[in-house]
Amino acid sequence: MGISIQEAIQLPVMSKTKLVAGFDGMNNIIKWVTIVEVIEDIDRLQEGEFLITTGFGLMESEEKRSQFHKLLSNKKLSGVAMYTGFYLREIPQSFIDIANRSALPLLEIPTDINFSVITKAILEQIVNNQFRMFEHSINIHKEFTRLVLDNQGIQAITETLSRLTDGSIVLFDADASIVSDRIVHDAVRRIGQDRLLLFSEPLQPPFEQQLLHLNGHESEYTISLYPVMANQTNYGWIAAIKDKERWKDIDQIAVEHAATVYAIEFLRHKAILDTEIRFQGEFLDQVLSKNFTNKAEVIERGKKLGFDPSGSQAVLQIKVENLPPDLERRTLDDMLDRLYQVVNQTMSKHNRQFLLRNRLDGCIVLMGTGSKGAAPEAAEEASLLAVRDIADKWSVFYPEHPLRIGIGKSYTDLADLAKSAQEAHRALVFAKLLHKPKSVVHYDDLGLYHFLIQMQELGMDLRQFAEEQLGALMQNKRQGADLLQTLETYLYHNQSLHVTAAELFIHRHTLKYRLNQIEKKTRRNLQSSEDRLKLEIAIMAYKLTVSSEEL
Repeated sequence: MGISIQEAIQLPVMSKTKLVAGFDGMNNIIKWVTIVEVIEDIDRLQEGEFLITTGFGLMESEEKRSQFHKLLSNKKLSGVAMYTGFYLREIPQSFIDIANRSALPLLEIPTDINFSVITKAILEQIVNNQFRMFEHSINIHKEFTRLVLDNQGIQAITETLSRLTDGSIVLFDADASIVSDRIVHDAVRRIGQDRLLLFSEPLQPPFEQQLLHLNGHESEYTISLYPVMANQTNYGWIAAIKDKERWKDIDQIAVEHAATVYAIEFLRHKAILDTEIRFQGEFLDQVLSKNFTNKAEVIERGKKLGFDPSGSQAVLQIKVENLPPDLERRTLDDMLDRLYQVVNQTMSKHNRQFLLRNRLDGCIVLMGTGSKGAAPEAAEEASLLAVRDIADKWSVFYPEHPLRIGIGKSYTDLADLAKSAQEAHRALVFAKLLHKPKSVVHYDDLGLYHFLIQMQELGMDLRQFAEEQLGALMQNKRQGADLLQTLETYLYHNQSLHVTAAELFIHRHTLKYRLNQIEKKTRRNLQSSEDRLKLEIAIMAYKLTVSSEEL
């Protein structure tokens, strides 16, 4: 908002002054003018001040001269003007040398120019510049406001900002994906959807260190990155690129105004999105609770929401793990918003239609599983790949809160989707029972647990069955737990002594000893396929019983 040293020395009142040092600092901006007769406390001087002094006492005191040397070298001031003829016959060479090294303009003022004349002339220019800046700012505000009121959209804002700054503009969302751009520099190129090349280097988060490098002294450009904030939430960033010597304060003001209207657009989009999710949730509740009589009407309603439920689809149950009980609601809402973005981007990438309903610790998703021209097995595998991508993409943002996802079977009949939802829930809950737990579990992965769950729901006492088969292995908790783990691992690896011992980190002789103990305590023969099957089912029944008791 001030004026440069170059502009100041071109004022008529400065015609008799002489620039004696600091020629590389001609673009330094004068924010204020300070007159000091006796320089004592240099810490009181502010960033960007233009100091006018007579240099009283500097030549008589080594201490004062040393302090003044420090002031010249700390690069805080925009420039220094010194009178010669009062207390200094000429400006000392040491002052000139330090000013040159520090790129600090040092001016010599003759005694016939009054302090107040210089101060008045420079301050008038600063005030005039501030007034002009204010007028420009108002006009910029009006132009951006008109775009919002006319519902012109984000791209129109980007193009307007590029025109106002005469620079390249790129808008990133909170995931650092490019939302909108207008590029006017050959050195700036967009590669694909999410990559921006600046001088052959990709601009990607974290931005701070990269901008320090790209804005270095050798760069021909100024790259300004400004956050788009609303309700203390970051919705994205504006990257503004312009020739360094042409970058002005008004350009930064334009970027700041644009950030406000971008935030309004992001909030408007979020409000629309929240409404869509609410409608989707109501539709999913209706379908999964079988609260409908006319399937054709439900199909038509689904199509209005952008989902055709006449094809093959499956239900996903997604849970965010390790959420602390005292987690703030705002933080949880931010995580659920991010989860929707991850699901939306991933489903779009894999060309999958979907509907989503938020829950307190995750969401329920109805996903289309059919692929045009693909065999059912291939379509299922492609759907599974999309779901795994959701978990992988999420882990980039919240590695300490991984997703656990249960997938139900695919069905074409709307009436069967409630069954898919139940299967997804079972896959989610009982995934930890698998010998090799994983974050994404299809209902079919549960294997024999299908039948055991159904038996348990029909009232069968699975614990009694497990105790009958496993006997003493369930009585001694410490030793029994080791033997149960050994037996489960041995059966899982098809009786391979080598693989089992390696996974348990024990010697093969130790494994053989444990297997002998298992046979004695269970009175079963591990060489018998029938006995092995009974033991395997008993272990699964025991784990299912313990898991059910913990729920």
